[in-house]
Amino acid sequence: MNKLPVLIFATICMYTAHAQKYNTLGGIRIADDFGISFAQRIANKTTVELNHQPGTFAGRELTSLIIKQHYPLLTKRFNFFMGAGVYNRKVPSADIENPDAVSSKGIAFSFGAELSLGRLSISTDYFPLVTFNKTDNNQRFYTTSGFSLRYILFRRESGIMKFFKKIF
Repeated sequence: MNKLPVLIFATICMYTAHAQKYNTLGGIRIADDFGISFAQRIANKTTVELNHQPGTFAGRELTSLIIKQHYPLLTKRFNFFMGAGVYNRKVPSADIENPDAVSSKGIAFSFGAELSLGRLSISTDYFPLVTFNKTDNNQRFYTTSGFSLRYILFRRESGIMKFFKKIF
């Protein structure tokens, strides 16, 4: 019986907490290749994220624009997210006679978790990619996962700070 009040309190805190501690952030993303990642909060628990991997080392270029919905876990600094968007991917061709890169476009889904510590945001995600256009190998489904280390450029004001700004 002693666990019930703690469970109720944790559930209330989880649903009343905002899911992000930032408005804008940017940094690096490590997945199939190194790249950059930017995110902007557009609603209370919703962000739009732009990821770009130029294909510097592995030659696999990926650009994605994804809208994510965040859900808090225990605190507003630790959350999980899911979302969807569009992507464009270029992979070097294995064909020696035709060395042009194979391009694919489609829908990207995103699932992952994010932790904010001070002005640093650490996240990991899994991207299932569904291809619309026909490629040489007829593969319609790709997956990739990544790790992002980003700096919080503009913090989200806390409720306490908003309260004191109204008073003074």
